[in-house]
Amino acid sequence: MTSSPLSPLWHVTARVSVDAIDAMVELFEQFGFAGVSWIECDEAPASALIDENGFPISSVFLLDGYTPNKPEIDFLNGTIESLMQVMNLPIPLVSLSIVDNTDWLIACYQSMPARTIGEFYVYGSHITDELPEHLHHVLVNAATAFGSGEHPTTTGCLTALSNLPNDVFNQKVSVLDMGCGSGILGIAAKKKWQSSTVIAVDSDAESVRVAVQNAQNNATEMTTIESMGFSNPAVAWYGPYHIILANILAKPLCLLAQDFKAHMYKDGIIILSGLLSRHAEDVTNTYLSNGFLAVESYDIDDWMTLVFKSS
Repeated sequence: MTSSPLSPLWHVTARVSVDAIDAMVELFEQFGFAGVSWIECDEAPASALIDENGFPISSVFLLDGYTPNKPEIDFLNGTIESLMQVMNLPIPLVSLSIVDNTDWLIACYQSMPARTIGEFYVYGSHITDELPEHLHHVLVNAATAFGSGEHPTTTGCLTALSNLPNDVFNQKVSVLDMGCGSGILGIAAKKKWQSSTVIAVDSDAESVRVAVQNAQNNATEMTTIESMGFSNPAVAWYGPYHIILANILAKPLCLLAQDFKAHMYKDGIIILSGLLSRHAEDVTNTYLSNGFLAVESYDIDDWMTLVFKSS
C-alpha cells in the first residue's frame, strides 16, 4: 500500500475574536473555502460569554479554511479589514500556506509503530513481528475514529488501566468506555479481564462502526451503543459499572460527573482523560464535589489522565 499525493491545498487560518467568529465563518464560506472549521483557543483568556453547558467561552477562536485554488490574499485581507472596521473589532491576523494533500490516513497507517504501554502491546495489522507473549495484544489500525494508542491521552488511560491490579474487584468486572472512539480502551479492558462485560459508547455513528470492527478484529466480545452520554437508556441498563473509562474533553467530563457517580459501584474506579494539564484542577474539583476520591494522575506532554475512586 502506498500513499498517493493529491492536488495541493491552500490553507488559510486566522485568529478571530469571539465576537467576529460568525461573520468570519460566513465570509470564508462566501470566498468558497471548503472544510471551514473553528475552535476555541484554550490559551486565550475567557470571554464574558457562557456556552449552553455553563462554561465560559474563549475570547479567541482559530478559524481554518481550505481551497484548491490559491486565494487572493490581499483582497481577502482588505475585505476582512473593512468588515472588522464596520463591526469595530480587532483585525485578525490571517496567514496563508500550502499543504501537501497526502492521504494521511494511509501514511499514518504505514508509519504507526507498535507500542508497549504497560501490559498492553498496541499494533496495526501492518506489523509482522512476532507478538510478545507476556503482553495483552490490542490490534488497532489508523482509522476514522480517535484512538490508535499514539496520543498522550490514550497512552495515559492505557497506563492507568495497566496499573490496576488484575484482582481489583473480586467478581466479574463491568466496564463502561464512554466516548469510545476506536474502542481501544474497552478492548484493552476486555483483554485484561477476559470475563468482564464491556460496554462501549459513542455519540458518533462512525466511531461506533469502527469500534465494532476493532472488537471483531481482536476477537473480543464488546457491546457497542450509540448514545450521547446516558441519553440512550441501554447505557444505564447495563450498569452499574466497576470501571469507567472516559477519554473525551474537560467540559463533557465535568458535565458527566454526576451521571458517572450514579451508575458506578461503590469503590468503583474511573479513569478520565482528554484534558490538558491546566484543566486538571477544574475537573478534579468537580469529581471531588461529586463524591469521588483522587487516586492517581499521569501528566504526559501536558495532557493529563486522572484516576478516581467512587466513595
